[in-house]
Amino acid sequence: MGKLSGGFGVILAALIGACTLPPLETATPRPSPTAAATPSPIPTIGPTPEMTLSPTPAPTIPDFAAGEIVVTTTDGLRVRNLPGLQRPVVTGLLPVTARLEVVMGPIDVEERGWYLVRDHDPAEPSFEEGWVAAGFEPDPLLASTGAAVDGSPSIASMDGTSDAEQGPIEIDEGDHLIRWIAVDPERTRCTFGVSLTPVSGGDPRPAIRATIGTGVDRGVLQPQSFAALGVQGPVFATVTSDCGWALVIQRAPTPESPSPLP
Repeated sequence: MGKLSGGFGVILAALIGACTLPPLETATPRPSPTAAATPSPIPTIGPTPEMTLSPTPAPTIPDFAAGEIVVTTTDGLRVRNLPGLQRPVVTGLLPVTARLEVVMGPIDVEERGWYLVRDHDPAEPSFEEGWVAAGFEPDPLLASTGAAVDGSPSIASMDGTSDAEQGPIEIDEGDHLIRWIAVDPERTRCTFGVSLTPVSGGDPRPAIRATIGTGVDRGVLQPQSFAALGVQGPVFATVTSDCGWALVIQRAPTPESPSPLP
């Protein structure tokens, strides 16, 4: 029994030793996940807005009515037989403050406004009629006096670069005429027409029909042609045109008065 007990003790000790658990390992903490850096958004570059430029306003030509008295504001202004810098000069150079009677205009030729004027100054140089450049505001070459010619034959004046109408215009007794001028701004041929319509009713009475070529054209609806229209009393004057143009309706001169130039 003693040997058995001793052997059993050895076996038991070996079994106990074999059942001894290994030492626990210390858990290595996992590193916390590092948050990925959020990339900054790439700015979207749109088209660069275009600068909007305000259109440059067209120069303003001074506005005068037929029969109005104007004066020159500069020395040496030339009077020409037609509007345009290359047209022949009809008189000597006008001094400053020379007085002129407006007959018709303005009409734009060579980017300048021109008026047909009559001499209204007793000083030299003297002339009957001619065209002068009016300049542009605020420094025009012509300025109004605020006065008009007594007994002017002009009844109404018109100007423009497209269709227009004016009225009522009083056509009284006696002979009348229409003076007109037109220019083709594009030099491709344009048309110019005038009709008169009685305010009392009725169809328009065609008075002028013209086709303008590559230059300046002008004319006069003579009293006999005007009388054939059969208009008297208040009327509307209608212009149909794609030209640059101006016109004036006048009482026809008496035999002792000078006839208007065409």
